[in-house]
Amino acid sequence: METTTQSLAFQQLSNYAKQKVIAEYGQPPDDWYEEIFARAKEDAPERGVSINEIQFNGFASQGDGASWTGYVDLADFIEYHNDPDAKDFAQYVVLRELIKDGWCEEKVNVNRHAFYYSHSGTMVTEGLDDRIDYADDDSVMDRGILEGANVKELANSIDTDHLFNDLDAWVISRARAYADEIYKQLKEEYEAYTSEEYFIDLCDINGWRFDNNGTLIEGDHHGV
Repeated sequence: METTTQSLAFQQLSNYAKQKVIAEYGQPPDDWYEEIFARAKEDAPERGVSINEIQFNGFASQGDGASWTGYVDLADFIEYHNDPDAKDFAQYVVLRELIKDGWCEEKVNVNRHAFYYSHSGTMVTEGLDDRIDYADDDSVMDRGILEGANVKELANSIDTDHLFNDLDAWVISRARAYADEIYKQLKEEYEAYTSEEYFIDLCDINGWRFDNNGTLIEGDHHGV
């Protein structure tokens, strides 16, 4: 007796067959994440960040996440993140001006300390140099809102040793948070690509139909 193979729409498949079909035919294009990477790099400078590269793993295992390497421009970072209502707002304004005037380190590199994972917890800074490079006790600010002020007195007034330690922790905290934002966007994009709703549209466009086991038997096979 001849057996007739059923031709089924995706919605008619069992749940098991649906998952099999999506896994086999519904994976996103190889470059699906590139627009998110590009947007993250484009938006980074306003935060005081310059991103060289981004890595991620996802999306269902311990250790999944995203991270980036690059550097943080400290003056721009402080400008973006400094909260006028924070108790140390004024201290960071002074530090920002010292940085902009060239009296202390301008940038700090952000690297990754792990080879097997890509989550934000692997991100570290190279550490901030907390030295104030004033030439002598009479060194003064050359520009900016504090022009003419004594550099050494400014540094002493904000306790730069302590403030730089806080800034280093602040920088890596916000750098990791930005990586987590990127990962959230990646996960949402991937889940959209692999959702049943998206796959139903894909089936309609290509005229795909399947047998009971989830094998593609009708429609445009191009790219499958």
